[in-house]
Amino acid sequence: MNKRRIFLVVAVLLVLAVVLWYVELRWQQDEEIPLWSMVPESAALVYETAEFPANWETLNTSQLWKNLQAIEDFRQMEEQIQWMDSLVNVQQFFTGKQLLISTHVISKDAFDFTYFFKINNNKEHNSLVQALKRLEQQTYIKSDSRKFNGFTISELTDTRDGRQFSYLLHHNVFAGSFTPFLIEDVVRNVETEFKTYSFQQHNPAMENVSRLSGDEGNLYLNMSKLPLLLSVFTTNDILPYLQPLAHLSSTIFLDVNLTNEQLLLNGLSKVGKDKAAHSNTQPSPETSVWLSSFEGEQPQAIDLYDYVPERTAVLYHIGTRKGNAWLQNLYAQQGGKDEKIIQQTARYRKNLKELYDIQLSDLTHWFEGEIGLMVLESIDTDAPDKILMMEAPDTAQARSVLHQLEDNLRQDAEGSSYTEQFAGYEINEISFKEFPAAMIGPLALGFEQCFYLLTDRYVLFANSIRALKRLIADREAENTWDKSIREVRFLETTLDESNMSVFVNTSRTWRLFQEHLSPKWKNFSNTHADVLKSFDHLAMQFSKSENDFYTSMAVSYQPLSSSGKESEQFRDVSRLFVENPLQTKPFVVRNHTDQTLEVLFQDEANQLYLTEPDGEIQWKDSLNSPIVGEVFQIDYFKNGNLQYLFATDSALHVIDRTGAYISGYPSYLPEGVQVRHLSLIDYDNSKNYRFLVSDQEGKLWMFNKDRENLEGWNPNIVVNTAVATAPFHVRVGNKDFIIAIQSDGSIYSLNRRGQPYAGFPLELNTAIQSLAYTELGSTPGNTVLTTVTAQGEIISFNLMGNIAKREQIYRPSPATRFQLCIDALGKTFVIVRQDEQLFGVLDRDGQLLFEKNYMSPAALASDMLEVQYYDFGAGNEIFAVTDEVQEFTYLFTAQGTLIKDRPIESRFPVGILFYDNENRFQVFRNFENEFSILSFSR
Repeated sequence: MNKRRIFLVVAVLLVLAVVLWYVELRWQQDEEIPLWSMVPESAALVYETAEFPANWETLNTSQLWKNLQAIEDFRQMEEQIQWMDSLVNVQQFFTGKQLLISTHVISKDAFDFTYFFKINNNKEHNSLVQALKRLEQQTYIKSDSRKFNGFTISELTDTRDGRQFSYLLHHNVFAGSFTPFLIEDVVRNVETEFKTYSFQQHNPAMENVSRLSGDEGNLYLNMSKLPLLLSVFTTNDILPYLQPLAHLSSTIFLDVNLTNEQLLLNGLSKVGKDKAAHSNTQPSPETSVWLSSFEGEQPQAIDLYDYVPERTAVLYHIGTRKGNAWLQNLYAQQGGKDEKIIQQTARYRKNLKELYDIQLSDLTHWFEGEIGLMVLESIDTDAPDKILMMEAPDTAQARSVLHQLEDNLRQDAEGSSYTEQFAGYEINEISFKEFPAAMIGPLALGFEQCFYLLTDRYVLFANSIRALKRLIADREAENTWDKSIREVRFLETTLDESNMSVFVNTSRTWRLFQEHLSPKWKNFSNTHADVLKSFDHLAMQFSKSENDFYTSMAVSYQPLSSSGKESEQFRDVSRLFVENPLQTKPFVVRNHTDQTLEVLFQDEANQLYLTEPDGEIQWKDSLNSPIVGEVFQIDYFKNGNLQYLFATDSALHVIDRTGAYISGYPSYLPEGVQVRHLSLIDYDNSKNYRFLVSDQEGKLWMFNKDRENLEGWNPNIVVNTAVATAPFHVRVGNKDFIIAIQSDGSIYSLNRRGQPYAGFPLELNTAIQSLAYTELGSTPGNTVLTTVTAQGEIISFNLMGNIAKREQIYRPSPATRFQLCIDALGKTFVIVRQDEQLFGVLDRDGQLLFEKNYMSPAALASDMLEVQYYDFGAGNEIFAVTDEVQEFTYLFTAQGTLIKDRPIESRFPVGILFYDNENRFQVFRNFENEFSILSFSR
């Protein structure tokens, strides 16, 4: 071959090589797959990061991860990442590499993840192949592959536990999951050229968001799938309430930031339109997302924290300037939705129009500004107390409209609607089921009954009278979010202004949360309660910003409780020794000048002491006799200054905090009267006090604060035998009932003049030594009182004298005795069971909570056990059982665990306080001649 021919062949080969190189390059460019396009639309959440090693290091050294490591699954995750690092250098391979982790529902109560990342060049491809080969060489790993719709899915199976990892290498993208069919979803997405099953196609708004650098990644929420993901954790009946979340916004994008105390997520909620509206045509308001109802609005300040009780589990807040106009936008937005719950609330509005000719827009023109919906921590998780607040600049107008509404609703009804004067407020009723839901939609469901009162700025609707009264009491006692250090500390990290906010107190939501969890996740939450409760607060807020909504989510967490030696012991806060042995329990009272706590107690020389918690004596004074029963704090002059009311065997005493008597006191009772019980009654919370005395014969005496013996009570001899416990007062509407329970089982209900109501006395014909717990209703007929007999019958009756329930609890032996024990805040009750061997606590349905056998037989046999129940909320329950023979007080948790594994020395019942801000309890106790305060945490 001559040189010319050789040169020609070489030239042709070179040209061919260049052409082939160019074709290959073009093919690679054409076939490079964008990572996001691989994610299927079944993903409810997608996490994105380009700095996985750095993000993992931040998480791994955080308090958040320290808490999570108490859960086995998270400990395994750390081990898996270390193992992965041994296969491929994680720092080198993933630094700067985009990684996506998508979350998918895989069964009724389970979810799993799919992992996506790019393979950018041959070096990365070879590193990945080598890592997979090393993995396949492990003796316990079985390697296999299968065809699915023409694509090869590789599978690695751990023969030790059968767990399988499936993965797909498609051009330049790796997709893997521990759930095989999730990779099949990826294949379907690829088959349709990323047009039908693509997350990106179904959430087009995500393409236009700006990503920040230097954070811990980004999170994308697919709102159409979010209800399904949340339903994984809940019982089946909750799904209808979750479905409206799909219409909150089209897509939510959040930057992830991790601090030492909070997980912060900030970003945007895109107010695109529903899938039906993804077209070139202008969507109608009926198909828009929920946040679009704030079109034309600006974020509004949150000013109602001084109305939110500390016991609030969840607070929803809406801020709007347009008031009634915003409500009309909301109705239009909800009108096109076919979810069952939304249609249900729309029917309430329709019924108002069709049945009563009432247009809701004519009822709400008084509304302008804030809406707050509070779900309160409640014993009854099926129907928790709820309060809806709506701002009314002109409350007189609101009152007029709501009164007229009730008049229209009751035109054909028999009787009158509920009304009551209480603490200077008027409580009224709206006789229309779910009226709040008719006004603002599914958020406000749960008002089978609706009562309301007006303040100077808000209309407060509640689903029970009890909820309104307790709210008033909480405000007076300053037990509100704006006065709580712990709540204020969290609120300072949230937005001051927003259009929509949700605040959750995890501990106070716990009962409600657990009630609606599926069995699998309820078991998980019980096992890991401490970890889950360490995430103590959550807030999610939406604020209008140009065409979208700035979105902020904050999750705060606290370190898990230390298990060190110090936390295992009771700690002395203060000790005070006096000259003589003490003869009363410590009465914890409040100093009205600075709201600090003080303590009253009496010694065997009848000297009365007032001390500060640090043990410093403010004063002491001698009484002629021992104190009988409780010490009450009253506002005698209605000026905010508090006095102390108590009784001795023959007199009533009212002294101020300096120890000086109020003029006219002590007030001596008629000769021969020996005080057995003293009750304080304030009919309508107006501070027009009544002092009710029962004597040793069962006679009842009632005095006003001016010491006048009132008509019908000088004495009242209707009750003819000694009462078992102090008589108490119940108010229903503007009607008052005074309940007295005789030890022989006769129950009396008396009016203000001491006359028995029809249906009373109620003769149970069995011994009773218990109080009765009251569940307040709107009428005497639906107000139910519950007590328990000494033999163990739970008996419920109403104020008409009708027995609603009479049920015998299991009684282990003829010697077993029962008593009802109401918690110190009056929220609920338990039942105490004891015989000569065992002491037990049963719940309100008679189911055993726990049982103990180490109280002294003498105390068990002679009724010398004093049981106190404290339910401070948020799962903080304490049972204090004082053995008066041994002079020990045992402190138990709700599960029956003896706190700190030992009792404390105490001759009398104790006082217990809980400081939520510090997660700390204080126990006030008297023993011999010592008053002391002990502190402990759990």
